[in-house]
Amino acid sequence: MRKLRFNWRDIIAAPRLALGLQRMWIQLIGLSVGYIFYVALSYLALVLAGYDLKLSWSQFGLLPCLFTMGDSYPWFSWLLSGLGSFLLLLAYLVTNTAVSRAVYMAMKGNAFYSWKQAFRFSLHKFFSIVLTPLALLILIGLLVLGALVVGLLGKIPVIGEIGVSFFTVIWVLGSLLILFLLLVTIVAITLVPSIIATTDEDAFEAIFQAFSVAWTQPWRFLFYEGIVALLAFLALGVLAFFIKESVVIMNALLSAFMGADFANLANNGQALLQGWTLPAQSVIESVYRNFSEFLFFSRQFVIIPFGDLPASVVLSSYFYALALLFVGGWVISYGISTFTAGTTISFLVLRYRKDEENLLERQDLEEESGESDDVEVAVAGEDEAQQKEE
Repeated sequence: MRKLRFNWRDIIAAPRLALGLQRMWIQLIGLSVGYIFYVALSYLALVLAGYDLKLSWSQFGLLPCLFTMGDSYPWFSWLLSGLGSFLLLLAYLVTNTAVSRAVYMAMKGNAFYSWKQAFRFSLHKFFSIVLTPLALLILIGLLVLGALVVGLLGKIPVIGEIGVSFFTVIWVLGSLLILFLLLVTIVAITLVPSIIATTDEDAFEAIFQAFSVAWTQPWRFLFYEGIVALLAFLALGVLAFFIKESVVIMNALLSAFMGADFANLANNGQALLQGWTLPAQSVIESVYRNFSEFLFFSRQFVIIPFGDLPASVVLSSYFYALALLFVGGWVISYGISTFTAGTTISFLVLRYRKDEENLLERQDLEEESGESDDVEVAVAGEDEAQQKEE
């Protein structure tokens, strides 16, 4: 079991805990499922709104977003885009719960906890994961609905205006409550994967812990999550740097031995990938600034016309682009896994700070059931051995 100091220094271990094929694979496969739904529904929304699919693909590639176009769309396009974003958020929460569970088990010293067990746990807790932020949003919605009713009553001549103004203090307090609930919702969305994964509890416990952290540990929560975000930013950048340098070395070596064929397929493959992910380039440049050239394409690739190349080279360029896209997915998964691992550690520290409980020392329901299964197998094995001896 990992020994914690129960302060901010524990969070520094997040990049190391996240650097594992198990955690990165969980993150990659879970978010990929949600992302496929998001891309499909976003393009369906554009097509139904009258946009040309080929033109939209050339503009957005794998990163479609209706909000960035600044155009007006029919209501069903916004509905489809919103549904895609909602499914992506669900995939993020469920996947992060699985990653957090894997990190938690690794910290407890369980080296045999598999990615399938992590996903099984997360899907078993699906409704608790979803209901935690949803219940808070419904509560906020009811308060807003109450304000709407008060506003309608305020339209009553003379009596309404005087009545509303007379209870101004109550309306201010109500608005303050809405603001506090919004902050708690942000805390809940951030922490719910870690809360569910480390406590093996339901939505009620997750909501209670979100309120508890927001009320008793707000500044420590902000400080810890700031460290977590910085570590995720650095972890993603470092891995992206090494991956890019590896691609440069690979291209140089294979081009030296294969000649123009590999140089051409590598150029076209990188041009294809650059076109698919073009909107991401501006995001990376705005986040990493002058260091972006070390992490992403530093020049614009010009695609060689396919008619001038052998069919095998053309086909290979697509395989090359898809392979780089897969590797890029691993890099992104590492950054998100680092954030999830850091958030898991931060919740363990926050729980100890406010309740003086070390969750690493507690055995939850999944572990108890697993232990009982092991005991039954061991007993059955002993009985079988005794029967053979007799």
